[in-house]
Amino acid sequence: MIHPMQGFEEEDTRKVQTAVAGRPGSDEPVFLPFDHAEFPDFLARYPDLEFFCGSLLGGCGQKLSAKRYTSKKCHFAHHPPVRCRRTANSESSADHLYVGRALKRWLQQQGKRDVSVSYDLFGADSGGCVDVSFDGGRRAVRVQLDRMERKSWLARHKELDRATRGGGDWIYGPDSMLAHNEVDAAGYALRVQCRTVGATREVQIGTQLPGHTIEWTTLDHCRLTDSAILTPHLEETGEGVRVRTAERGTPAAEASGPASPASPPRVAPAVFQLAPGTVAFTAAVPVAGADGSRRLYDADVQSPGSAVTPGRISLPAEAAVPDRDQIWLLLGPATLRLPVPGDDRTRDSRAVITAESIARLEGNALEPWQGLRPPAPTAAPSSARETAATGPEHGRAREKAPADPPPSGPPGPRVAGPPATGRSAAERGARAALQALQDQSREARDTGDRDAVRQTARYLAMLRDDPTVVEAVRDAAAAECDVLSAWSAGPTAPGHRLAGLLERLRQEGEKLPLAALRRLVEDAEAEADKLDRYLTTGELDELGRWSDELARRSGRPALDALERLGGEVRAALERYARAGAVVRWSVVGAEVDGGVLDLHPDDQVEVLVQADGATARDEPLLSALVTDDDFRVHPFYARILDHLDRPVPAQADLRAQWERDVLRLHLLWSGPSHRAGVRFPGSP
Repeated sequence: MIHPMQGFEEEDTRKVQTAVAGRPGSDEPVFLPFDHAEFPDFLARYPDLEFFCGSLLGGCGQKLSAKRYTSKKCHFAHHPPVRCRRTANSESSADHLYVGRALKRWLQQQGKRDVSVSYDLFGADSGGCVDVSFDGGRRAVRVQLDRMERKSWLARHKELDRATRGGGDWIYGPDSMLAHNEVDAAGYALRVQCRTVGATREVQIGTQLPGHTIEWTTLDHCRLTDSAILTPHLEETGEGVRVRTAERGTPAAEASGPASPASPPRVAPAVFQLAPGTVAFTAAVPVAGADGSRRLYDADVQSPGSAVTPGRISLPAEAAVPDRDQIWLLLGPATLRLPVPGDDRTRDSRAVITAESIARLEGNALEPWQGLRPPAPTAAPSSARETAATGPEHGRAREKAPADPPPSGPPGPRVAGPPATGRSAAERGARAALQALQDQSREARDTGDRDAVRQTARYLAMLRDDPTVVEAVRDAAAAECDVLSAWSAGPTAPGHRLAGLLERLRQEGEKLPLAALRRLVEDAEAEADKLDRYLTTGELDELGRWSDELARRSGRPALDALERLGGEVRAALERYARAGAVVRWSVVGAEVDGGVLDLHPDDQVEVLVQADGATARDEPLLSALVTDDDFRVHPFYARILDHLDRPVPAQADLRAQWERDVLRLHLLWSGPSHRAGVRFPGSP
C-alpha cells in the first residue's frame, strides 16, 4: 500500500516493480516480474503501451521504462533527472489497483452496471481504502488495506452502514489488523491478498474463520446476493450469513422426504487454460441476454484429434461476428469452463469457451478440423415458378434457420493454409493459428492500427513461448514479433547507436583484446539500458552472446558456481550471526573453498547476493556482518542492498544504517546477551 512520503536525491536509481499503463492518472496497474525469463510474457501483455510512475501509486507521474537484466532483477526505471517521492515500489505496491479493478469486473459479471471505484490512499485516518459502489450507491464494498485505529474503524463502519442502509461489505487486507474484530462481531471476515502469477498479480478472496484460519479462493468462485458477498465457505440462512459447516449440511443430506427449498451449495466450475489456436467452431447461433461487454454463441466445437461437441463461445463485443456457415478458429488466451456435474441448475448448460478474437478458416487450413460441417445455407428460389412451387413450405424452412447476426464487429482475418500432409493435428492447429496471426499482423500494420498491433503481438508471443508448439512455428512467431516491435518503434526510433555497437561487435569482437571487448560490451549494455522501448529478440540474443563471450574470456564463473559459493558463504555468516560477531571479508573468503577473494569484484558481490537470497524481506541482510579489514562497513554493502531491492541510504547515513542492521541481526540470531559486547570503530 501507499506509505508516508519522504524526499530522495535527484539521481534516484531505486528499483520500481509496478507502474500504470497509458497515462499518469491511470488505474490500470502493471507489474514487471523480477526474473528475466518471464520478460517475454510481460512483453506479450504490453507490447505497445507507455508506463508511468502513476499518481495512484503515490508517484511523480513521469514516464518509466521497463528494463530487462540477466544478472539482476528486472525493474522499471525513471528517466533522469529524477525527483520522485514515491516510497512504495515493491511488487505489492499496486495491489490496491489490482483489487479495485478485479472487484469492478466481478461485480459487472454479477449483473451490476453502475459500478464505480474510488481510492482513499493518503488520508490521515483512511488506512488506505478502496471503495466500490453500485446499485446507485445503495450497495458498497470497502476494502481496508492498511492499519486503522479501532475507534476510526467503528466510526467508518457506522458511516458506511448509514450510507448504504446496511448494504456495505468490508474486506480486509493483509496489514489491516481489523479482521479479528470483524470475526468477533459477525462470526467471519472477508480478506483479500494478491499473489504474483507470471506477469500479473492475482487477486484472492479469503474467509477468515474463528481461530484465525483463512480459507482462500478467487473471485470467480464467489457470488453476490441481495445482502452479502458469499464465498464457497459462507451460506445464507434465516439468521443471516453464516460459516458453512459439515454439521449444518449433514441433516439435509440424510433426511428423507421432500428436498429442502433452500438453494444447494454453489459448487465452483472447473476452469482450464487452452493453448491459442487449438479450438475451432462452426454453426454459431447468438445467445440472447448476453453481457453487454461480451457476446455468447452456441456452436459446434472441435479441437484437433477430438470429436465435435456442442459448446458455448464467449467473445468480446468488439470481436468479429462469426457467420454460422463458416468455420472459425479461436485466437488469443482461451479458457474452458465445464458445467458442474450433478447440479440441476447447470443440467442444460454447455461448456463455455472464452476467447478474445477469431479468424475464419479456408482451404487447407481446415485440415485439422475435418469433423466440423457448417450448416448448408438455404438457397433462394431461382425463379417465380420455383417460388410458387415451394410456397409456404419454403417460408417455414426459412423460419427454422436463424438469421445471421448483423456484422457489428470487425471482420475476422481469413486463414488459407498450405498443404499439411504428414503433420500431426496439433502441429496443423499451431500452423493455422500462426497463419491467422501473420495475416492479422499485416492488416494491422497496413491500417496503422496500434491497438490491433499490440493485441496481435501478445498472441504471437504466447505462440512463440509455448513449449508444446513445434520449433518452426515458434521461430516464425518470434520473427513476426520482431517485425511488430520494429513497426511500433517507428522510423525515428532511438537505438541507432546500439545497432552500431552490435555491428562492431559482430565485425571485430572475436579479434579485440579483452579490455577493448569489455568496454564495447559495457557500452552496448549501457546504450540498451537507455532505450525507451523493448529490445528485439535479435538485440537480446546478440547482447547475451557477447556478455557470455566476455565472461568466458575473463575466466569468470558461471551463475550456478556463484550460487554454490553463496550457499557456503551463508552458512559461514550464520555461524558468525549466532556468535554475535562481525567478520572481515578476507576471513570469510579464506574459510570458503573456491577462491572467492580471487573473483572479479562484481562476482564477489553476486556471491553475497546469492548468500542473502533466502533472507526474509523483513530481516536485515546477513551480508551486513561482512566488514573491510578495519571492521568498517564494506563497500559491497550498498551494492548488495541495491541488487536485492532494499532501500539504499545516502552515503552520510550508510554507517548508521549498517550498525542498526548488525545489531538487529545479533538480536535475531543470538539474543540480547551479545548486544552490549558489540563495538564499532569510532563509536564512543
